[in-house]
Amino acid sequence: MKNIHWLVPYKINHPDDIVKKNIASIRIRTGLFTLPIFKSYSLTIDESISNINNINFLFIGKFPGNRKDLFDKWSGYIKSQRGKGKIIYFDYTDSHLLQETLAGKFYSDALKENDQIITSSETLKKNLISKFKNVSIIEDPIEIEIQKIKDNQNNYFLFFGHHTNLKYLFNVIPNWDSSKEYNLIIQTSEIGLEIIQEQSRFIKKPDNLNIQLQLWSITNMLKAAELVSGIIIPGDITDNKKNGVSHNRLITAFALGLPVAATRYKSYLEFDNQFADIDNHDEFKNFLLNPNLYSSRLKIAQNKTKNFTKEILARKWLKLLTVKSSEN
Repeated sequence: MKNIHWLVPYKINHPDDIVKKNIASIRIRTGLFTLPIFKSYSLTIDESISNINNINFLFIGKFPGNRKDLFDKWSGYIKSQRGKGKIIYFDYTDSHLLQETLAGKFYSDALKENDQIITSSETLKKNLISKFKNVSIIEDPIEIEIQKIKDNQNNYFLFFGHHTNLKYLFNVIPNWDSSKEYNLIIQTSEIGLEIIQEQSRFIKKPDNLNIQLQLWSITNMLKAAELVSGIIIPGDITDNKKNGVSHNRLITAFALGLPVAATRYKSYLEFDNQFADIDNHDEFKNFLLNPNLYSSRLKIAQNKTKNFTKEILARKWLKLLTVKSSEN
């Protein structure tokens, strides 16, 4: 039995624990390797490797920008595997190479021409293809079962996301429709909830908008989805850090069975006309006033979303693994 190790910025007691972590790209991508389709491999997931000599396939998950202590350790593992002529698999889900950060330096130093790089979007692949030979796209899977389309008309809306997305939400809130009373449920991490509390006095919130704060979890998200009329996914297409963002929050929103208003990231345009443009003032206002205008388009969106189940995406990872191992 061959051994797979995923380097992730966590100490993991058991591989199944990875699905409980708050970094979505790690939780939903690395987590695929715990599915039965990989039962012929031995899997370990951790920020460290107990014996590098036992590892047949080394996958590099997202390197954290706040973990300087992992820089030399991970670099050492990569150098060891490369010295044995083994393929290194990098799961590259953000535009790190464009950033002057610790993560940017890590990827600039670590990525080599012949490494196998897996991106989560076409844009990320295009950013890399001129410098690297082996770049593949494996999209993010949906984490939940596709729900029935809902018909809630109660002026409640939901935002869910990592704390790094809160700045986009803060930019949208002042532009909220002021014609009637609304409720916005914000679900994010513990760090995100702290950020909101710290910055609340600086957020220009309209008096007609009531905000409820909740810790994000799949359970809490599903519960909130039963109540709300729609989901908002604000962003910024001019932000280089979001250059190449995957579609995971959009397909999750569609899977929840709710109308969506979102920023038009390139990876979202496969679903063009199935969501409202949150950055278009009039379109966003119409969405808030009557989100069910977009309900008729949800069926089309959900049919497309079925292409991104865990099982389908896991098969793509397995195919990549078996093809590359046969070449090596």
